[in-house]
Amino acid sequence: MAELEYFERPQLKRTVLITAFAGWPDASEAATRAARYIVRNLGASRFAAIDPEEFYVYTEQRPIVSTTRSGTRRISWPKNRFYAWRPEDPSKHDVVIMIGAEPQLRWKRFSELVLDVVNTCNVELMVTLGALLDGVPHTRPARVTTSASSTNLGGDFSDIRWGPSRYEGPTGITSILTDSLTRHGIECVALWGHAPHYLQVRPNPVVTLALIQAAQRFIPQMIDVERLEKRAKEFDSTVARALEDQDQVRGYVSQLEQKYDSDTEAEEEDAAIPEDDAESLVADVEEFLRRSSDRPDDGDPPVG
Repeated sequence: MAELEYFERPQLKRTVLITAFAGWPDASEAATRAARYIVRNLGASRFAAIDPEEFYVYTEQRPIVSTTRSGTRRISWPKNRFYAWRPEDPSKHDVVIMIGAEPQLRWKRFSELVLDVVNTCNVELMVTLGALLDGVPHTRPARVTTSASSTNLGGDFSDIRWGPSRYEGPTGITSILTDSLTRHGIECVALWGHAPHYLQVRPNPVVTLALIQAAQRFIPQMIDVERLEKRAKEFDSTVARALEDQDQVRGYVSQLEQKYDSDTEAEEEDAAIPEDDAESLVADVEEFLRRSSDRPDDGDPPVG
């Protein structure tokens, strides 16, 4: 397949595929940063990539130009890369991680290319990582919702009894892949981290950490999250300082805390912040976080 390039074809067995896509399903970049963190922590090796040319509108998903350390100019195109990792224990399942950018075009063809990798790598289960903006407070543990294509995933995951997603409405590439793989007999699981909608800042290591901890169930080696835990604590402290003099916002967060703790649905007007104030808050907090942090999140460094 011209659009799909294999640098090598790893010999894998009983494989779990973990996917994360930048764009619509990646609020606060939490999902893609979680996937990159997992790749780096495992030392997974890149073995395949999808050519972006047929799948993106470059005026919407623009290439990025940058300057290398040697002073040369480089253009980076949207990437969809696959990484493989095999545990030392041969009785454990192998892992493939796909890190990509949600395409704008030819989703059915894109799904066929992913399915080719699925067949090549003997994938038995796909785990999609996603993140969405939600009415949740930053003062509580990050929420991760789960769903599965079957209430009996079998094999190593026969103890998981998650039901199907009940979401209805506009969807993304993760749902398209889930539909495609399910029709080909591949079980699928979705993990969605919930990021506070009033803190639309990037990155949000708290949600990234929660997604990694949820995905750990499907990775037969512990992911060392100590550095990310430290960054999450620093993030929480920075946000707390940014909101010290935001009385209205702290009142709004208090309402979200009550909703979170009671786990009941609240009417939007019962816990609402005026749109103008929300936009102003986002800008203020983003600027505060930029001034308060002089290094990237541990999940941010690129992988090869």
